[in-house]
Amino acid sequence: MGLRANRVASCFLALILACFVWRPATVRALEGFCDPSFQDCRASLLQLIANERVGIDIAFWFMEDARYTTALINKFKSGVPVRVVVDPRANVKNPLNAYRLAELAAAGIPMRQRTTSGILHWKAAIFVGQGTVQFGGANYSAWAWVPASPYQNYTDEVIRFTENASVVNTFMTRFDDVWTNQTAYQDYANILTPPARRYPAYPKDPSLNFPPMEDYAARALKQYNAETSRIDVIMYRITDRRHADAMIAAVRRGIPVRLITEPTSYRDPNYIWHSWNIDRMYMAGVQIKQRQHAGLNHGKLVLLYALTMSIFGSSNWTTASSSSQEEHNQFLVDATAFSYFQQQFLRKWNNSAGFVENVPFVPRSPGTPTYVGPADVTRQSTAVRLTWMPGKWAHKADIYFGTSPTPPLLAADVPVAPQSTASYTLPTLQPGRTYYWKIVSKTMANKTKAGPIWSFGT
Repeated sequence: MGLRANRVASCFLALILACFVWRPATVRALEGFCDPSFQDCRASLLQLIANERVGIDIAFWFMEDARYTTALINKFKSGVPVRVVVDPRANVKNPLNAYRLAELAAAGIPMRQRTTSGILHWKAAIFVGQGTVQFGGANYSAWAWVPASPYQNYTDEVIRFTENASVVNTFMTRFDDVWTNQTAYQDYANILTPPARRYPAYPKDPSLNFPPMEDYAARALKQYNAETSRIDVIMYRITDRRHADAMIAAVRRGIPVRLITEPTSYRDPNYIWHSWNIDRMYMAGVQIKQRQHAGLNHGKLVLLYALTMSIFGSSNWTTASSSSQEEHNQFLVDATAFSYFQQQFLRKWNNSAGFVENVPFVPRSPGTPTYVGPADVTRQSTAVRLTWMPGKWAHKADIYFGTSPTPPLLAADVPVAPQSTASYTLPTLQPGRTYYWKIVSKTMANKTKAGPIWSFGT
């Protein structure tokens, strides 16, 4: 009976300890990272808002989820100071953001807005009483923080919660910089007195990076070039060639590079240089996979293995994210964080969670070229210039020309600019002849789309 009683007591004690260990996770955010491919990251953020007793500062590109505005308004009405920095230009593509801004303004919460050319691309919240900051690449939308279906329908994001005093203090100081900025920011709502600083001017944590005050690409390139082992990347948008050039250079010096990217960015007509960079890296030997799961790959993560460095935050690989937009990034050298991200990357790369999250990238063809002149079956002088529209995602062209109805190749890989008129001046022609011509548009991965054969007489 004594042995049995001891066993019962031991089991009871184990249960109590298990509850003791588990319960804080329900009332505090993670000191670390949250992966919305399978975790409910929204619950941690809402718990932070609910627990705050001193003050909340939050800045974002857009907020679509009314859960956040409701929680912030309730906290403000309870007497906790809340400050919000916004960018109403996000409303164009994210119309629900307009409703959320209106709700915050109607509640009386003081708000300021970015008005200069580069957008406010922050996604960060400071919880003063809890000594915590949340930041990363996830906008405050319903779909960025919780998977619709784990590993199958989710948004790739990096979301960090940290109580690291140096990081928190740096965000406090930088938020005050933005809040009191009278050049790039204006009052949006409920500003009754001139914006003033709330915190001391703390020293900046050396791991943090804040464009446009600091160039993101310039700092990143130094780290890429110093890497001697392996580079893994998850990146939503790539239009700044400096990053792509560095990945190509790494492969050429024998460093394996793996990249997971977003297929909708690859054929987004608003970002034609994304495909240019993807195709160039593919041809240079960068191993590339793209999202297959439902949802979106909105990730912004670089892993440098020899340096044990994880680079993450709000910046894409774009020029604006480096030097004109308001951004926040961390260049973190930490073995625990690196191991976390490495395991996450390998799971996504190898589809080891039991679902196909990503598949090998396959280059796609460009748009069909559209001819401008000379018009088909017309008479021309002996001095002729061919002109055409290359078609979307075409960055090169092969020109076929001659007196045969199936004209031979005249010039290969002629550089062209997508969505701009291209031209090629022919050599002096013979009079009284019929000439035939054709344009074949090409991507940087040498995928082609041929136009029709046209002719003209001289």
